[in-house]
Amino acid sequence: MTAIGILGCGSIGREIALAVQQGKAGDAKIVGLFDQVQGSASLLAKDLGISVIATESIEEFLSIAELAFVVECASPQAVYDYSTKILSAEKDLLVMSSGALVGNDFTDKLSKLAKSLKLRLIIPSGALGGIDAIKAVKHELETVTLTTIKPPRGLKGAPGFKKWEDTQILKPTIVFEGPAMEATKLFPANVNVAATLGLAGLGSLNTIIKIIADPKAKNNTHIVEAVGSMGKLQFVMELEPHPTNPKTSSLAIYSAIQAIQERCNQDIRVGT
Repeated sequence: MTAIGILGCGSIGREIALAVQQGKAGDAKIVGLFDQVQGSASLLAKDLGISVIATESIEEFLSIAELAFVVECASPQAVYDYSTKILSAEKDLLVMSSGALVGNDFTDKLSKLAKSLKLRLIIPSGALGGIDAIKAVKHELETVTLTTIKPPRGLKGAPGFKKWEDTQILKPTIVFEGPAMEATKLFPANVNVAATLGLAGLGSLNTIIKIIADPKAKNNTHIVEAVGSMGKLQFVMELEPHPTNPKTSSLAIYSAIQAIQERCNQDIRVGT
């Protein structure tokens, strides 16, 4: 049984921990919880109703003897701060905040470290479909674009949305258009999908994203279009915002649970 630690005990970390606890992620168990926010890890441990180490110290978290696999559910900053320590402690790592991995130097450093220690660095598909296909035709691609449409409330708090914070948006409004690398800096909690798409395909500098705030939008919509010598691929995802975190979609959580299951089980694998 794989011993898992959750890094980040907010709404996403809570759902993943509960899924693991309920057996939905396969042959796995929760042995540790870590969050810098005072009391967050302890509260989640109480809700799980099991005996686990709940801590606000990354050192204590990584010193858990059984711990083999860390699932990051916090933020890009947490990935910057802790991923090297996690891998150096010889733990596999799943990164949900893929926006942290748009910088080639940082990503290459983590990749080389994981390879040297024979560890797995896992980035799930998140709230995006078609990643298998994009990876399969990576060397045939010429252009990759992503259009993301969200209700304005799902963009609030993002640095790139600052000038619209006190504006009543009455019609669909383009709030950003440019490379995925720039989008992940301006909308760090909203466009992990752009970073993941870049990692799977042409890279974050050559993946173009358009972000639209639509007051009539009820769902988070992602439209991927990829063109190359193999032809044209188009994928459309219309996803319900997560009930407690409108910046993301429930599919991102389900994707992470599936990735955990694949890491923890050695049965047949479907897809690339």
